[in-house]
Amino acid sequence: MITALDGEVDVISRGVRARGEVGSVTIGQPGEPWALRPRPAMRGDFRVVRVDNDQRDLTLEDIGARRDPSLFPRGPRRDHALASRFVALAGAIDAGDRLDVDERLVAFLAAVARRGGSVPALSPTRSRSAVRRARELLHARFDATVPLEDLAAAAATDRFALLRAFSRELGMTPHAYQMQLRMARACRLIASGVALSEVALAVGYSEQSALNRPFKQLVGVTPGAYARALR
Repeated sequence: MITALDGEVDVISRGVRARGEVGSVTIGQPGEPWALRPRPAMRGDFRVVRVDNDQRDLTLEDIGARRDPSLFPRGPRRDHALASRFVALAGAIDAGDRLDVDERLVAFLAAVARRGGSVPALSPTRSRSAVRRARELLHARFDATVPLEDLAAAAATDRFALLRAFSRELGMTPHAYQMQLRMARACRLIASGVALSEVALAVGYSEQSALNRPFKQLVGVTPGAYARALR
């Protein structure tokens, strides 16, 4: 269980009581009972993400981190970089994009492992061919949900190695690359006069409103504004 706080609470676990501050992150071990008790002056809220044990173990195996209980501190940890990665993970969960969630979870657990000195140094990899195979799958299924494990299988490597290689080779994650493919296709369809509702379906969204946010992030304007500018 992973918690990021936007207010002060007491974290109580196995007889230990510690103060969680704004921007801190607390990680609970599987099966370990713990509770959060808000302080009277607490403002804002906190987020909790529960990670399946098998998913956690698989991710740590990909990262090359040891399975050591000390890897996850019992008390709150005030760490801006770690908290930022958690916020990004929670945001991806809210958005509901499977590939983005997979990437953010791997990135968060890798950050935790690095702080515990548990990630080995990189070894030479067949990164170019791995990235090429992952790109081919993204091009073929740019409009579909592509789990990170599917990309890693296509690339014949593990998920963490693929993320590092992809970012090193292309300067972005597989999810960011897929978003660029989708928005480039959306721009072409809009320019050809396709209705916005049909454009959204064609690039992998169930409704037009879901297209608006990623389109504006990458193109700078909403799909409707883009269509009006082309008239």
